[in-house]
Amino acid sequence: MFDWGSHPGRGGHQGTSVLALRSAANGRHVTVRDGVLVADAPGPHGWDVHETFRLIERADGTLSLHHELSQSYLTVGEDGVAAVGAAYEQAARLTVELRRSGVEQAAAAAAEADAVVVVLGNHPLVNGRETEDRENLALPPAQEALLRAVYAANPRTALVLTSSYPYAISWADVHLPAILWSSHGGQEYGHALADVLFGDAEPAGRLPQTWYRSHCELPDLYDYDIITSDATYLYYRGTPLYPFGHGLSWGEFEYGAVTLDTDAVDADGVVTVRVEVTNAGERPGEEVVQLYTHQQRSRVKQPLRRLRGFQRIALAPGEKTVVTIELKAADLAFWDVTTSRFVVEAARHKVMVGRSATDIRGCATLTVRGERIGPRRLPGVLRAIDHDEACAVALVDTAPERGDSVRAADAGAWLSFGATDLSGCSAVEFAVTGAPGRVALLDGDPLDGEVLAEAVSAGGERYAYTKISRELALTGRTDLYLVCDAPGIIVSELRFS
Repeated sequence: MFDWGSHPGRGGHQGTSVLALRSAANGRHVTVRDGVLVADAPGPHGWDVHETFRLIERADGTLSLHHELSQSYLTVGEDGVAAVGAAYEQAARLTVELRRSGVEQAAAAAAEADAVVVVLGNHPLVNGRETEDRENLALPPAQEALLRAVYAANPRTALVLTSSYPYAISWADVHLPAILWSSHGGQEYGHALADVLFGDAEPAGRLPQTWYRSHCELPDLYDYDIITSDATYLYYRGTPLYPFGHGLSWGEFEYGAVTLDTDAVDADGVVTVRVEVTNAGERPGEEVVQLYTHQQRSRVKQPLRRLRGFQRIALAPGEKTVVTIELKAADLAFWDVTTSRFVVEAARHKVMVGRSATDIRGCATLTVRGERIGPRRLPGVLRAIDHDEACAVALVDTAPERGDSVRAADAGAWLSFGATDLSGCSAVEFAVTGAPGRVALLDGDPLDGEVLAEAVSAGGERYAYTKISRELALTGRTDLYLVCDAPGIIVSELRFS
């Protein structure tokens, strides 16, 4: 029995593990053919995976075997043939008899070994594909138990993780002397892994994502607003288990001072970043020198760091080299919602060089002579989607074939449009649909700011927008907020005239 861990699946069996079963008689996996269980599969395979099951516990302590693909249960006929296709009420009642513990066998073997390599992770066709979301970032409980038992038997244990995604392996990080991660490889993966484990090849990869300590550090599964939720290496303010860009080497590298060939550049200019790197270790090694930037002043919330370039180098013990990476000022542009175009803003940037997103070894300051973004200037159309900040909203389609609108998820949801110049404007038209309720424009604060205009929508069909015009109580410069007093209100745009 292989325990691949818990994920909800299509049947909604939250908290129960997905299992694969292998025959002790012939070493083949149990699969389903024409509704009948047979043991002739090499393992979980194919687009439609027939080789995964769950054991569902009943109130009386017995178990029933649920087949994931068919969403049905096992029955056993009088002829002894095991088949799936039954409903829960008709499912066979089973008990589990432990004949041999793989964990105990592994621990016994580990106790006799000089060193141990435990290989864990996920199966790309079982829980590394679309439709198979995880409930958390932990290793499957059976894998965690195996790792801890082997380590208890022999502390000289290294962990190899082969997975489609990060795991929260805090215990392993604290206790194990070495951890090696790789995504799923091809036919040569075994040879490549052996070369790295025996020191014949450099573990020169770097993590392409942040590894968090817990799923509690992540936003909701359906929350894709990484800016508001401070998600990914760009905005995350915590201390990750392993940061974006992390990776160690057989060498030990030291960094010198970071220098720029100029401390100021125009929006279409280029700056050359230099840093001296030395292999201070006793073995040859490869290093990936990474360049990040942070814009220190901006009209909008900027990433804490953003990868701008990298260079891989190989150095012998004691060898040093000067690494150069070019940085184009045009790459510092971001999408400006006030003008609907990319803008290189006038600002100072911190230029950072290091081994990962959080292991920064040196910095320099670059001044970029770009544009200064002023307030939004109306009259005209202000799309709800073009807000600066938001609270308790969700993005939805304006129409089935086009456009983006904003839906209030809770009462009091708001959008901030920042500094807005309403000079010459005397009226506003709200385009709303969805649930009935009040929408209002406020100055300065979404809770107790002065009301500039308000309207009550009677609601409407999903894509049938009602346009409600109101006079503005204020013209001139304002810090503009749109507030929805009821959940379910959808706003597509505001038209000022």
